[in-house]
Amino acid sequence: MDAKKAGLEQILMPIRKAQYGSLPFVAASPEKILDAIAQTAFNSLGVYGNCCRSTLWAVQIHLRKEESATLRASSVLAGGICGTGETCGAVLGGMIAIGEALGSDDFRDLGAYELANAKVREFLDQIRTRYTSSRCHAIQTAVMGWCCDDPSKAARWTQEGGPLACAGVCATAAHKAAAIILACQASATT
Repeated sequence: MDAKKAGLEQILMPIRKAQYGSLPFVAASPEKILDAIAQTAFNSLGVYGNCCRSTLWAVQIHLRKEESATLRASSVLAGGICGTGETCGAVLGGMIAIGEALGSDDFRDLGAYELANAKVREFLDQIRTRYTSSRCHAIQTAVMGWCCDDPSKAARWTQEGGPLACAGVCATAAHKAAAIILACQASATT
């Protein structure tokens, strides 16, 4: 996809699941919440430029799981961990959100540990299915055809729509992580 030519609607359309024009009107349906999370992650990257924080924050605010210390700690994970191209920051943000929602403060709570790990693996499988990898540079190549692995390429990256493409990855990661969290919460209440 040519990210520069693809608008917000084209990037978010495959992610959106809710029906908005149908009756009866359902406020705060899981589908609408997931759409809002994806939109927030997309917009946050455009405004603040940190893929990990944008993804994590979108999930936190819409699922009411705000942890300022976690958000601060995530600030160094953008660009594949400090710009190194390792694990994608959006993917890390999704992983942190899942751990924050499903993990436990109690080291002895092995059930919570096992659940969080299983759900993060599920999330990673979904990301790898979509992008073939969970690594920053590989995902950039998947969405742009090349990666911005050198500061001298930053101007070209911006000019060709790289930030828009990465915002789409943030939207996807936030949506997938939040869907897993909501499904776990729903199954815990039934």
